[in-house]
Amino acid sequence: MKLLAVVVLYHPDGDVLANIRTYLPGVDCLLLWDNTPRDCIDRERLGALQALEKSVYMGKGENVGIGEALNAAVDYARQHGFTHLVTFDQDSRFASDDFGRYLEAVRNWGADARAIFSTNYFIKSQQAPLYPVEDAVAEVPSAMTSGSLYPLSLFEELGGFMSDLFVWGIDCEFCWRAARHQVPTLCFRNILLQHDLGYQKRRRRLLGKEVFPNEYPPARTYYNVRNGIVLHGLYPEAINLKAHLRYHLYKRVVFVVLYEDRKWAKLRALWLGWLDGRRGRLGERKGL
Repeated sequence: MKLLAVVVLYHPDGDVLANIRTYLPGVDCLLLWDNTPRDCIDRERLGALQALEKSVYMGKGENVGIGEALNAAVDYARQHGFTHLVTFDQDSRFASDDFGRYLEAVRNWGADARAIFSTNYFIKSQQAPLYPVEDAVAEVPSAMTSGSLYPLSLFEELGGFMSDLFVWGIDCEFCWRAARHQVPTLCFRNILLQHDLGYQKRRRRLLGKEVFPNEYPPARTYYNVRNGIVLHGLYPEAINLKAHLRYHLYKRVVFVVLYEDRKWAKLRALWLGWLDGRRGRLGERKGL
């Protein structure tokens, strides 16, 4: 297995180097794709990132979205003879030797199997794992971008990531597309990747229940709603539209009104997301 890792950067914070170092020793090369606008790049942090061993720094000086960044990594992997690609978000990290155990588990399963491999996730804001931690490999409907490992041959068969979604749902869409071609997504439930869900900052109480407002900025708010509607049209068997809108639209209206700042900008983004989703509009939405 000749392994390329890609981490997509966007205004990375001071933890990004430590996060990367938890998996860097296990990969053959790291592609740092920077979606930070050129005039917002922290030059000191950029220098530290570019100094990382066995790494390549790329980007276009603007935010091109998650899908285009991942497709650039696929192209780079093809051009340089890599057999597998593992993808990461900038805020994800492994504890101790968990990445090494993950790679060993993939090899033991069969690294060239016709499958998407993924970890379990420890959700930092909730201080709990996404799935029960057990010594098992379970087929799951989809996996997050961060920690997913792909044999490069899958992209020859299935095509690349759906870049028109821009952000949100790109990982799920690829898994759902794979499932239609009888390619499973496999989760190693005893391997934990520490990860945060969006912008969850603190717990709140609402009608006696504990809730976790996402506090997404307007742009992310928009894509969550729009892409869910679009993806339901493409994969009605995979996404429950009522449940998606209940969480990302209806509850979000309540959370924005009660708890969040930039209320009008976020409420406008929710409305535009619903409207554009119904229209089937894709690509980047400017002016959010």
